[in-house]
Amino acid sequence: MNRYRWLLVLPFVWQIAMVPLVNDIAWRPFGLPFPMVWQMAGIVFATLVIALVHTLDKRAGR
Repeated sequence: MNRYRWLLVLPFVWQIAMVPLVNDIAWRPFGLPFPMVWQMAGIVFATLVIALVHTLDKRAGR
């Protein structure tokens, strides 16, 4: 079993586990509420994690 596939859990942790910490931040980058910016950054983060796992799968011959 490839242990690197556990990296796919990180986007869920980003989006769900960190919400209580992010909701109380009043900073408004680009005039947007911080939780919205956090969600958009999470999309980029998830894309990068999926790309990394895909690359590692290719190297492993899957």
